[in-house]
Amino acid sequence: MENNEKGTPTEFGLKILQKLYPKIAPTAAQIQPHQTLLEEEKFSQKEIEDIVKKIPNGKAPGYDGIDNIIVKVIFNSFPSLLLYFFNKCLELKCFPDPLKIGLVILFHKMGKEEQNIKSYRPISLLPTLGKLLEKLLLQRRNFQLKTKNSNIHCSTDLEKGIQLITHSCMLHLS
Repeated sequence: MENNEKGTPTEFGLKILQKLYPKIAPTAAQIQPHQTLLEEEKFSQKEIEDIVKKIPNGKAPGYDGIDNIIVKVIFNSFPSLLLYFFNKCLELKCFPDPLKIGLVILFHKMGKEEQNIKSYRPISLLPTLGKLLEKLLLQRRNFQLKTKNSNIHCSTDLEKGIQLITHSCMLHLS
């Protein structure tokens, strides 16, 4: 596409979809405008408690060294601390960058050549607080998708693109 394209993210997304999938891409008239929530409902103590109870002990921590046992102790001793932190992330609509940093560890596969890259299995160790925030957001997103499937709220351009593609696929299937 030309570099001088103008318009909204939705219009730009539609142009990309129409270029890539000319037979099934929706037109601007077929896309219903979405509503955005002005403010997401704050996380409750119960939501966080449900997630913290389910995290397993004995898992390796991320680069920050905070493992699941420590998070459980913090939550049991100072439950409002995690509640405040996660709600501040929600209020600011921010997933802090340090919580996205993974520590990649390579495990050598038994009986494989050490010089071959395919002889190693990588795993990524993410910070526990990041995993908890992700689970809270996914739990909330799954709830919204199940209860409001025709009126999905998009908070990022990526989600808007996913909604456009989903809408396009649904039009093609129907």
